[in-house]
Amino acid sequence: MPVVLCTIAALAMSADAPAKSSLSHAAAEPSPAAQVLALEEGVWDAEIEFPAAAPGAAPVRAHGVQTNAFVTGRGWIKNDFVVDANYGGHGTWGYDPRKGKYVGVWVDSNQDYLRIDEGSYDAATQTMTWTSELRQPEPYPPAAYRMVEQFRGDRRVLTMTAIGAKSGKEVPLGTITFTRRAAAASR
Repeated sequence: MPVVLCTIAALAMSADAPAKSSLSHAAAEPSPAAQVLALEEGVWDAEIEFPAAAPGAAPVRAHGVQTNAFVTGRGWIKNDFVVDANYGGHGTWGYDPRKGKYVGVWVDSNQDYLRIDEGSYDAATQTMTWTSELRQPEPYPPAAYRMVEQFRGDRRVLTMTAIGAKSGKEVPLGTITFTRRAAAASR
């Protein structure tokens, strides 16, 4: 009996849903949101620069590789990012039409929580701005986290900043310059 009730409830809820299935939507022309996500598709070499740890010291530099591939009918893109074998991160993002924003999740070897991001894309400047919450060690409150990514064809520049919860001061966290690798030739 519970299965029958669940089936009836599901049918009742779907009565108000649009007739077009998400599968038929995935086969259509890429949406404007998917076209924005496609700007990140591919394999990218990353040059990373973190601010100097002390006044007068040199910035810290690292190298990495980011691989971005579409999943789920080009509605979502997954990201795998490895830096000098010491850092690994993984994310998935796409566009949420109900929120009218890009949304994403991120986990990496430097944090012990699932970060949830929201973003907006400015087509005029070809810039994606992501915001999130950056947890701090106890007893400090979380900081606002902002990532601004500028797209320039086969080159992207991602600038990361934190905004202090109490001070409101913007603190640079680093810059990553991505260069897209040429697509492998067909065999």
